[in-house]
Amino acid sequence: MRAAEWVARLDGAALNHDETLALRDWLAASADHRAAFEEAQSTWRELSLLRHDPGPLRACLPVRRRERIRRRAAGIGAVIAFAVLAAAAARFHFGDPWLLAAADYHTAPGELRTVTLADGSSVELGPASAIAIEFRDTERRVKFLAGEVFFSAAPRTQAEPRPFVVEAAGGTTTALGTQFVVESAGDGADVLAVQHRIEVALQQDGGKRGVVLSPGEEVRYSPEGGMGQVRTRDITSATAWRRGMLVFNGAPLRHVVETLNRYRRGRIVILDETLAERRVSGVFATHDLNDAIETMTSELGITARSVYPFITVLY
Repeated sequence: MRAAEWVARLDGAALNHDETLALRDWLAASADHRAAFEEAQSTWRELSLLRHDPGPLRACLPVRRRERIRRRAAGIGAVIAFAVLAAAAARFHFGDPWLLAAADYHTAPGELRTVTLADGSSVELGPASAIAIEFRDTERRVKFLAGEVFFSAAPRTQAEPRPFVVEAAGGTTTALGTQFVVESAGDGADVLAVQHRIEVALQQDGGKRGVVLSPGEEVRYSPEGGMGQVRTRDITSATAWRRGMLVFNGAPLRHVVETLNRYRRGRIVILDETLAERRVSGVFATHDLNDAIETMTSELGITARSVYPFITVLY
């Protein structure tokens, strides 16, 4: 009986100093006291669980109470389901809400947008893209957050001496000329020089590594992989998205899917890691990407299954 009283007391307000000493002395007085106390604690926990989930005892509850519990559970379930569906619908139509909250300019899946910054620079955002503006006294900094963006930086002049810098995936791109493209690439970024030169730099392992790119040169970097090798790329094909076309020439399926997912409100998912590295070539109109999925499945000999309009699975 005394053990049950102590357990019930512990479930209420915190013990004061004298009560704590009394409980300690009572437990120390006898091994039977401690055993009884532990048994009472176990029973109390089980009773607490039964209050939340009566299990087979549910049938013993009065009918009216069972109905009240059922209605409450159904109501809570409906609220949760509605919240989940609302969040999914918002993400489906507008994109990642956390990303949108951090962005000054953004686009929805499939949307293109051109904005002019305070210094006169022009920025073309591809679909599902986002940037934040952080102009300072010493530099014109833009934070690249997602997607693919074509930058036409206003040149440095005596009236505007600040460098134009784009921060992305832990690295920076500084415009030594005017035009360049930054694109998400997994946990890193692809940077392509379009007109004049750009300097791409990455801080890694306490040091800084940088490369200067001329038009038609591209580099990929990431915080984990570091700075990649400079490679050449056809500018017309790389920027075809600005004209409503997507051009892939032996690109990994993983990269193709990442790109297509920015142009479609539904998601394409690859089930197999080996499949993700298969190569894809093709030219697709951005207004009709169902053709792209059909071409990929035919070219690679794979299967696609869709739950329209939310998800398409490739396997």
